[in-house]
Amino acid sequence: MIIILNKKTINFIILALIIIFLFIFKFAFFEKAVPTSTTPSGYIALVIDDFGNNGEGIDELTKLNIPITAAVMPFLEYTEIDAKKAYDANMEIILHLPMEPEKGDPKWLGPRAIRSNLCDYEIREIINDALDQLQWAKGINNHMGSKIMKDKIIMKEILNVVKERNLYFLNSRTDETNVAADLSKELEVVYFQRDVFLDNERNEYSITKAMNQLGKIALEKGYAIGIGHVGGQGGKITVDTIEKMSKKLEEEGIKFIYLSQIEELFLRKSK
Repeated sequence: MIIILNKKTINFIILALIIIFLFIFKFAFFEKAVPTSTTPSGYIALVIDDFGNNGEGIDELTKLNIPITAAVMPFLEYTEIDAKKAYDANMEIILHLPMEPEKGDPKWLGPRAIRSNLCDYEIREIINDALDQLQWAKGINNHMGSKIMKDKIIMKEILNVVKERNLYFLNSRTDETNVAADLSKELEVVYFQRDVFLDNERNEYSITKAMNQLGKIALEKGYAIGIGHVGGQGGKITVDTIEKMSKKLEEEGIKFIYLSQIEELFLRKSK
């Protein structure tokens, strides 16, 4: 038996088929998506010190799929090579400025460190030469420096250069004074300070514990800053633990960002 349909019936059937198709498509594809919050519960900025020595862990670090801020020591054989590696891997670059400590082996400082016997001109020359070498630097943090960080005269000179070059300063907290914080406020310099050292003890248990602590601070305060190391103090074990823990922390609602983004997300709002 042959059924002949009129044009109106055919149009009705086509419309019905389209509606059925859209209904099936909606439930097959869209309903499976789990709604997630677009606003993270907290932010973490990871700064990795001691680039410039071709240290263990640099190549592994360049493969991490999270934002990293690389602190590069100046005037070393691999300074520019390591900085270029980090830059090509989309890391943010800062100058890891060697400063005289109260205790410690002077050899750890490297060449042209900021020392208490330098005049203002020498301090400015060292910092500007170092920044010229690291053309992508967005900020400065201290390498060692427990003695210098307490010296108001020298720190003011350092922070004046930071301000002149429109950079930020990260206090690695190798001392317990507030000299850098107070002077940064006075000079209107963008200032951060470290919350947690990741690899004071070079083992997975301690670094995992430090990453969890960082996550807790980020959820409580809104953001947290952690400092780890390539080379002898950290290296591959630090990088491997960061990779593992970053996935866990992201599942808890934490987003990893560059250090400079903390200013955009938090510090500008407070002004």
